[in-house]
Amino acid sequence: MKTAVTLFLLVALVRGQAGAQVASVEVSPASGTVVAGRSVQLTARAKDAAGNVIPGGTVVWLSGPFEIAAVDQSGMVRAFRQGSLKVLARVGGKVGSAEFTVLPKPAVKVTIGAEGGRLVPGGVVRLTATATTEDDEPLLGPAMVFRSSSPGVASVDPSGVVTGRAPGSATITATTAGVSGSLRVEVIKNPVARLEVTGPAGGRTGDVLRMSARAFDRSGGFVADAPVRWVVSGGGATVYPDGALVAERAGAYLVNAIAGAVTAATTVTILPRVHDRTFETVGSVVFSDLQAAEGWAIGSVYYVSTIADRIYAFDISNPAAPVKTDSVMFDARIINDISTTADGKIGVVSRQGSSVRKNGIAFLDLSAPLHPKLLSEYTATVSAGVHSAFVDGHYVYLTDDGTRGMKVIDFQDPANPREVGKWTLDNRHAYVDPTGQTAGRYLHDIQVKDGLAYLAYFKDGVVILDVGSGIKGGSPANPAFVSRYTYNTTEFYPPDMLAGTHTVFRYGKYLVIGDEVFPQLFDSDSRDRIKTLGRLHVLDVTDIEHPVKVAEYSVPNAGSHNIWIENDVLYVGNFEAGVRAVDVSGELRGDLYAQGREIGSIWAASAKGFRPNVPMSWGAQPHRGFVYATDMNSGIWVGRLAPKRLTP
Repeated sequence: MKTAVTLFLLVALVRGQAGAQVASVEVSPASGTVVAGRSVQLTARAKDAAGNVIPGGTVVWLSGPFEIAAVDQSGMVRAFRQGSLKVLARVGGKVGSAEFTVLPKPAVKVTIGAEGGRLVPGGVVRLTATATTEDDEPLLGPAMVFRSSSPGVASVDPSGVVTGRAPGSATITATTAGVSGSLRVEVIKNPVARLEVTGPAGGRTGDVLRMSARAFDRSGGFVADAPVRWVVSGGGATVYPDGALVAERAGAYLVNAIAGAVTAATTVTILPRVHDRTFETVGSVVFSDLQAAEGWAIGSVYYVSTIADRIYAFDISNPAAPVKTDSVMFDARIINDISTTADGKIGVVSRQGSSVRKNGIAFLDLSAPLHPKLLSEYTATVSAGVHSAFVDGHYVYLTDDGTRGMKVIDFQDPANPREVGKWTLDNRHAYVDPTGQTAGRYLHDIQVKDGLAYLAYFKDGVVILDVGSGIKGGSPANPAFVSRYTYNTTEFYPPDMLAGTHTVFRYGKYLVIGDEVFPQLFDSDSRDRIKTLGRLHVLDVTDIEHPVKVAEYSVPNAGSHNIWIENDVLYVGNFEAGVRAVDVSGELRGDLYAQGREIGSIWAASAKGFRPNVPMSWGAQPHRGFVYATDMNSGIWVGRLAPKRLTP
C-alpha cells in the first residue's frame, strides 16, 4: 500500500495551521493538458476575504496520483505518464487546486502479432497491433490503419482481420500517427481435405479442455501442422488458437475446427464448477483505535504490523482466540511489512515516516517468539523509507523509497547488517528533487524464489531479476535483468485513480501480479470508506524471458491487495470485498472469477472496527490448516477451508 507520501502529506496539507488572513488560494493555470515527458510551471496566490493578494506566504505543493506526475516546491509540474492529475497548493492553512490531463507520449514503435500461423485461401487470422512509447510503455487503443501489400494474396479489414485470398506472400502494415510496424503473411494452398475433432466430451466451468484436430489430405494422408482455426458457439466460452477451450457458463457448446472451406465440429457439455469446501470464519481480534497492516504467522505466533508506530505479537496456540502477548514501538508512522527468517529466530520490520528521517528496517530478536525485542537497525542507505522487504536466507531484499530501487542487505551477522547489492530500473521518467527523493518510478513489492527476484514496479509493471538462479549469472550482490512485463493500467481503471503493479507471487509455472488502485488523494486517518479497485493478472512464465498473460481474477467493483498461494488455493486480501479463497488448480485461462473458481470469502468487517462495518482486507496467509488475515478496518481474522456440511 503506497501510503508514505500520498496519505500523510495530504493530511499535513489539509490540517496545517490556519493563516489569520488567508481566505482562499488561487492556482494558475487552474487546468489544462500536458504531454508526458514535459513540464508546466504553476503559481499560487493567497487572497484575503476581499479578494486582495497577500504577498510573501509560503506555498506547500502536492500532486496526485504520484505515478502520473510530480510537483516540486517551486510549483514546477513534471508529467510522467497518461492520466488525470490534481495539484494542491497550501498557503496559511487554505488549499487551492488545479487539474490537468496528462496525454501519453507519442508512439515510436508498432508491433504486430498474429493469433494463428499460416493461412489458406478463405482462412482468416486476427492481428494485434500494439503501439509503444520511447519508454516501451503500451498505448491504449490508438487508431490503427491496416494495409496489405498484396490484397489479392491476403486482404486486411479495418479491425486487423486478415483473409487469405490466393497462395503467395503479403506484408501487412499497421500505422498510427506516422509510425508503422509490419508482419509477413504466408498463404499456402490448402492441403486439408478432411478434419476430425477430438477432445474431452465435457468438463466444468474454468476447466481448460484441450481440443485437437487431425487433418487429412485428399489421399487420406495425415497433414502435419495444419492451418486450423478454432471457433466456439455462444458467448459463455472461449477457444484459443492452440485449441484450449474454457467456459464461464454451463451449457452445451459447439466447437468447430476450420481450415479454409473444410470444417469439423464436436459438442462439449460444461457443468457448473461445484466446490466441496467452504471458507469459514474461526475467530477474530478487533482493532478499534488503529489500522492493521501486514501479518506473519510462524509456529504458534502471529506478528501484525500497523499503519502506525508498532507491531504486535499474538499467541495463536488456539487459532480461534488469538491472544496479544507483547508489542514493539518504533519511530515511524507506518510499519508496512513484517516477516521472519524460515526458522523464526529473526524478524524484519520495514519503516516509513520517521520523525528524524531514519527509516530503513529493524531486526528483531525472536528467541522468545511471543516477546520480540529490537536487535539492530539498518538505515545507512535506506533512510528515506522502506515499504516492503522480503527475507531469503540471510538476505533482505527491500524497496528503497529514496532511489525507488531494490537494495540487498546481508544480515548473516544480524547485529551488523550491511548493504551488498542493489538494482534500479532505468527509465526516462526518473527525476531527483532537491531533497534527494526520486519521482517517476516506484518499487512497491518484492518476492524471491529459487534464485529469481520478482519486482512489482508499479507503472513499470513487473521486473524479473536473476539473483542466483544461474540464468543470467546474477547474485544477491549483482542482480541481473531477466525480463519485464508491462501493461497500461488505463485499460482497466479510470485515469484519475492511482493504479499500478503492487504485489507479486510465484507459484508453479505462474506468476501472479496484482494491481493496487486508490483515489488520487485520500486521508488514511479518516474513518470514512476509501474506495479501491484492482485485479490480479496471471502470467505464464514457462519461458521466463517472455512472460505471457493467460488469466485474471477480479472481484467486480472491489480492490485487491496482498496474496498467497498454497495447495492450489489462492488467498486474496480483496480490500472492500474481504478475504477470498480461489481454486487455482490445473491450467489457468481467462476470467477466474466469472468461471466460478472462487471457493468462498470472509466478510472481514466489525461494527467496532476502525472503520465500522466495511472490510479493507490487507492479505491472508495459510498456516497449519488455518488462514490468518489482517484487515485495515477491523483487525485480525482467522479462517479455514472446511468440508461443506449438508443442510437438513
